Amino acid sequence: MSVRILMIDGDVIDRLAIRRAIEQSELAAEIDEVTTADEALAQVAAKPYDCLLLDHDLHGTSGIELTKRLRSNGNVAPVVFVTDQQNEELLQAAVDAGVTDFFPKRDLSPRRLALRIRFAIRIGRAEAESARSLAVATRAARARDDVLAVVSHDLRGPLHAISLACEALRDEVSGDAARYLGAIERASARAERLIRDLLEASAIESGALTLNRGTVDAVAIIKQAAADHELLAKESGGLIVAHVPDEATLVSADRDRVLQVLGNLIGNALKHARGAPIDISLRRNGKDAIIAVRDKGPGITDAELPHVFDRYWSGRTRKGGAGLGLSIAKGIVDAHGGKINVASKQGEGAEFSFSLPLARVEARSR
Repeated sequence: MSVRILMIDGDVIDRLAIRRAIEQSELAAEIDEVTTADEALAQVAAKPYDCLLLDHDLHGTSGIELTKRLRSNGNVAPVVFVTDQQNEELLQAAVDAGVTDFFPKRDLSPRRLALRIRFAIRIGRAEAESARSLAVATRAARARDDVLAVVSHDLRGPLHAISLACEALRDEVSGDAARYLGAIERASARAERLIRDLLEASAIESGALTLNRGTVDAVAIIKQAAADHELLAKESGGLIVAHVPDEATLVSADRDRVLQVLGNLIGNALKHARGAPIDISLRRNGKDAIIAVRDKGPGITDAELPHVFDRYWSGRTRKGGAGLGLSIAKGIVDAHGGKINVASKQGEGAEFSFSLPLARVEARSR
């Protein structure tokens, strides 16, 4: 099968030598020649090519500039830079511009040139396939997010109406009816949480998660999270114990997002604590504050540990949810530039910890 090659070189002697080398090789090729950048742009716009052989120095335009213009116009054909230059800065600039490969003029021979052309074409086809796959995946992700946004919006209307109706009926019913009404309210709230989690997970995956960062006190955040979950802990027969220093620990973070992370971790711990206390601790480690949530539940198996932050994981951490809580927590911590970890031995509970950067004033005072 013949390959289509466009040779872009202002030197007639070089063009003749390159054409002769290709014709003497085993490469079946159709070769077109142009001498200027404008001619090259017009030619590639009119006809597809499998490979472009480009001299580094065209009259009035550098090969690097022409490559940039080709790439900006959406041309993905592999470009082989034919040059006598060995300047590393020039070669790096060529790579940055989108050049696929280099061929030194002094090494010109039919076999070597044919090998480099075949190699460049193979790379170009692989890159084009990768680009097509990425484009397909991007379109699919965008379509999924669009559907999710529409469905979430449409579902929230009926759920809000259900909540309002339950609130209006609260004083009108008693006995079994009140119990059934409570079940409806809990189901409605759970559906709202699932919708919120799906939207949060989608925003994290697409890089659209927003942070409103400021200098906040990690001690105060932990105390707030413990108080928010105190009633739930009592209902399960347990309690939440916060081990925090007396003085403030200032971090650079989005307060509401950190509360969300702690809420997910505490909620996960409550599912498995079996009435045992849940400990929340805070310590400093270099330029970071480390917040940990520990439960004394059954622990996590070695097989499950690598997957606890995976989306929709259906192992130990999923009980009655979409399996998104820990994944969302990881996404929020990652967005802060921190790290989240889990340590556990089966039968000995689990500890989830995450880091947040200390505020600059805090870091300077240490």
